Amino acid sequence: MKTKSMTALALGFGLLLTGCAQSAPATETSTASATSTTAQQGTQAQALTTSDTWAKAAETGMSAAFGKLHNSADYPVELHQVTDAQGDEIQMHEMAGSGQDMSMKQLEGDLVIAPGAEVELAPGGNHLMFMDLKEPLVAAQSITLNLEFSDGSSTTVDFPIRNFDGAKENYDEHAGH
Repeated sequence: MKTKSMTALALGFGLLLTGCAQSAPATETSTASATSTTAQQGTQAQALTTSDTWAKAAETGMSAAFGKLHNSADYPVELHQVTDAQGDEIQMHEMAGSGQDMSMKQLEGDLVIAPGAEVELAPGGNHLMFMDLKEPLVAAQSITLNLEFSDGSSTTVDFPIRNFDGAKENYDEHAGH
């Protein structure tokens, strides 16, 4: 009886070690260190939690999505790209300047969320910008966005759509967007 238990324990331990030793190769050299670091702790997508997400209703043209993105990990989360099923061009935008000189521009590089920190995407601040809607964003419906991270992981997040007049901002499609 004792020999069978020891054999089963040794076999189980061997299987555990074999399972832990397998890992997926990094797809790009630049993400290899981030991938190996997060592989031990979880993916960037797993570290992200969202709250208060919503998108501005619009028939055509431009619109935006907002919410809070929280990094629950002890390593940075780098949001690399946002896509949707309709194939809309979605850019990450930031606000620059102050007062009357405030302007919006596409974020250069990834949106980095520090360990344990939260980034708020809000009207008049950083946001996700739909550049040329292929389908209307209809109030009382929702749109699912795919958030892709620098480590190759991704997650989907629902953004309920609602009417919002905002600050009557004017998104000029020819102003460097």
